[in-house]
Amino acid sequence: MSAVVTTQDPDVIAAEHHDGLPFDRGTHDRLLRMPPLRGSRIAHSAVPVTVDASALESQLAEARATIAEQRERIAYLESLSMTDELTGLLNRRGFFSHFRREIAAARRQRAKGNGKGGGVLVIIDLDGFKRINDTHGHMAGDAYLRQIARLLVGAVREEDVVARLGGDEFALLLTNTDAACGAARARQIATMACRRGVPWSNAELPIRFSFGVQPYGADDREEEVVRLADSHMYRNKAGRRLRSPGRKAAQPVARSAANRRATA
Repeated sequence: MSAVVTTQDPDVIAAEHHDGLPFDRGTHDRLLRMPPLRGSRIAHSAVPVTVDASALESQLAEARATIAEQRERIAYLESLSMTDELTGLLNRRGFFSHFRREIAAARRQRAKGNGKGGGVLVIIDLDGFKRINDTHGHMAGDAYLRQIARLLVGAVREEDVVARLGGDEFALLLTNTDAACGAARARQIATMACRRGVPWSNAELPIRFSFGVQPYGADDREEEVVRLADSHMYRNKAGRRLRSPGRKAAQPVARSAANRRATA
């Protein structure tokens, strides 16, 4: 006759779980009567912890300094991607980023009932820049572009934007300005520039440029405003060529921006 043994059998527990150690029935019974544990909440004895406040403050200060350095580095790298290395002005990418914000600000201003907002874009293209490079070399061309950048920055207000779009093409964003005032300001800058020159190797390189003016507002897109200003600039340049003595009137009136920059 075979006997059925359950896991509550003290002899089985002693044999299988206590490796032959003496079995204590009282302890066994108390364990069976204990309520089951809920989750992983197990009581531990309290352990006193001593915190060094000065060391903690030092670590926090170090962490803050590291974060500040990282933020400064990120801002520097972002500025490199938005800045023209030669002149220090905004590059094409930086210009369009700023222009989008300007048009968005005009929309907000109009929505609040504070007027139309907006301003005037001036596209500037240097006249005869290729000849400067060909005659005096690229170092002279670089010095010439840097001088133009300084002249334009000094000719506008602090809230206005000056950018080098590429090659010998620059842009001015005259903010919070109407079309008439913007066009008048562009003419004043061109006249002022004509009276100056860039000294180079015992020579005075004349400053000449053509410009196109296009107002912008809350309903405009920056690409279209640039296209229109560029078109006005080409017409201005064509008229200057026809009026200039010794120039051939058979030169093409309007070339694509890509062709113009390739020959700049």
